[in-house]
Order: sequence, then C-alpha cells, then structure tokens
Amino acid sequence: MSEKQNNSVVSETDKRVRWSDLVALAYVICISFFVLFLVRNVHSHPFLLAYIKFFFLASFGECLKRRLTRGGWIPERLLARALIWGCFGVWIATSFMILDAGVHRFVGPTSPSIFTAFAISAWMNVFSGYGFFMMLTHFITDRFLDNGFRSPLVYIREEGFGRWVRIVGLCLVFFWTPAHTITFLLPDTWRILFAAYLGIALGAILSFASDNGRTRERAGG
Repeated sequence: MSEKQNNSVVSETDKRVRWSDLVALAYVICISFFVLFLVRNVHSHPFLLAYIKFFFLASFGECLKRRLTRGGWIPERLLARALIWGCFGVWIATSFMILDAGVHRFVGPTSPSIFTAFAISAWMNVFSGYGFFMMLTHFITDRFLDNGFRSPLVYIREEGFGRWVRIVGLCLVFFWTPAHTITFLLPDTWRILFAAYLGIALGAILSFASDNGRTRERAGG
C-alpha cells in the first residue's frame, strides 16, 4: 500500500468515534454540572466564575477543532491557551454587564424583552466593535503562541488575515448576534450555562479562523 493510501486510511480512521471521543463527551458533561454548581453556589464572584468557565470550555473548542481537522484532541500549548481563554472570559463577563445595563437604560424599561435582547446583542457584536476587537485580540495572542512575540502588524499583514476577517465578520452577524439574543432572553442561571456552551463554539470558530489555511497547505503539500 502506498504512503498516500496509508494516509487516507489513517484519515478515515481518525474520523471514526474513538475512546478519546467518549472521554471528551464525559468531560463536557462533567464540566457542565460543575458550572451549574458554581452558578448556584458562587454568586458573589462572577469574574472567577467567568474565568473558570472559559478556562475549561472555550479551550475545549480549540480541542474540538483539532479533533475535526487533525484527528487528535490536544493542541499545542493547551494550558497556555486555557489560561488566556480565562482572561477572555473575565473580559466578556465585564462587557456583558456593561452592555446589558447601558442598552437597558437606552431603550427603556418598557421595551419588549426580545427587542432589548436583540439590541444588546447587536450592539455587542456589530455596532460597538467590541466583538471584532475581542476576536482580533485572540487572533494576535494565538499567533504569539504559535510563532513567538512579534509586532501585531506582522500578523495582521499575513496573507490569511483577510480570510480570518471574512469568517469573523460573517460569524458576528449571522451566528453571534442571534446566539447572544437568545442568551439575553434566558434566566440568569441558564444564561450562564448557555454562554458556557457558546464558549465552546467561540473557541472552535476562532481556532478555525486563525488556522490561516495551514491545514489545506499540509493536505496539498
């Protein structure tokens, strides 16, 4: 059997369900119960809760992306990525509080809840520029981990940056705005858990967007 055929067999095998996939599923279930426990019992430390939630779940999004594209679960420098995701979690939690309070003040208390939720989400993801800037910061920190510390301008000038902008822009409008509208319609307990699962999606989307076509290059090389 040729090397090309061997690689094809390995690729097909990697796509099948393996014991590590079951371990990953068990991990997500356990972390979900852990987050629910924290939500019910750690009311006075919202930023610590946000850090823990994104440390475990947003970083899992990067693991999921690696499983789908390369067969294995563990990306390089996973602990460093998880620590950075925790910081993003605190940033996101702070933004939720500020934007929630600000938009409620702007639209007034009598506005329909679905309109208010959509207004918060649209302002967060589209009009304020927060969503794009947060994701751009992730793009740069991701590059730091992969390629070392350089000027952010070096990475912004990369050929794959245009692809990244297109993916992130489309996701902000067509995925994150509807998703966060649902988030702000939910009660506080379920809002935090739903946001935790969105953290998995965020980690996966940004990891895919930041891939810069390297997976395709390896496949064709």
